[in-house]
Amino acid sequence: MVTEAPFDPLSPGDRVLDKYVVTRAIERGGMSVVYAGNQDDGREVAIKALPKKLRTRVLHLRFLREARLAMQIDHPNVVQTLDAGMIDDVPVIVMERLRGSTLADDLRKGGAFSLRVAITIVRDVLRGAGAAHERGVVHRDIKPSNVFRHADGIKLIDFGLSKDLANQGQLLTGPGEALGTPSYMAPEQVLVDAVDARTDLHAVGLLLYELVVGERAFPARESVQKLFERILTQPVPDASEKRPELGPAIDLFIARATHKTPAKRFASAEEMSAALRRLLPPR
Repeated sequence: MVTEAPFDPLSPGDRVLDKYVVTRAIERGGMSVVYAGNQDDGREVAIKALPKKLRTRVLHLRFLREARLAMQIDHPNVVQTLDAGMIDDVPVIVMERLRGSTLADDLRKGGAFSLRVAITIVRDVLRGAGAAHERGVVHRDIKPSNVFRHADGIKLIDFGLSKDLANQGQLLTGPGEALGTPSYMAPEQVLVDAVDARTDLHAVGLLLYELVVGERAFPARESVQKLFERILTQPVPDASEKRPELGPAIDLFIARATHKTPAKRFASAEEMSAALRRLLPPR
């Protein structure tokens, strides 16, 4: 259980947007605090709030923009965003409450997945990412901690760094600002070039590598600058070097998904999912 901190933006009992009540804090990260809550009709929800120390105008606008983009996507493999707004001076996002664990949690506890389970998970991630892409939204931060595994399947979560391709002139990023989690960034993110759906597909390729190997393709062992140099110049290692039983087909698939040149990657989540299905081992 996460205990309350003195500078949390919300407290148990706070009423949010006139129909939700905060019950307790369940997760505290660098960019937000997430609370369990209840809607007036009894539905359990998660309430995400921006900490006071991060409440600059740009981050405030980016936070609420996340809600606007996420609310456009209605798909079983994407967390459902229900509401967003302000309580006093605190911006909040209300989402469905999920019970389960992230893939990052599962990797820490159990190590690498079997190829069949990994492919099944990644195809669900691609379905969620594809639904976002169809609405002109690029997630930009697909990684194990942003994929939630629960009783009913897989959910892609946290659209905080997402990009709306239909409104590129309104992006809330500064000049030369590279956004993403360094180990999972595509070369175009490192270079602050244009991103599109293929940027997410690159991240999904890295996700698949990590699921079957049990470690990151580009671990952060040194400075961010040196990590970025490796991302720009070195291919993803062959997964079969770590697990020979995987065979070369998975290496070729990951190599295409993570090609340094976006035009040489899979063109869409649907195409990538179809190719991944062909890698399923026989039962």
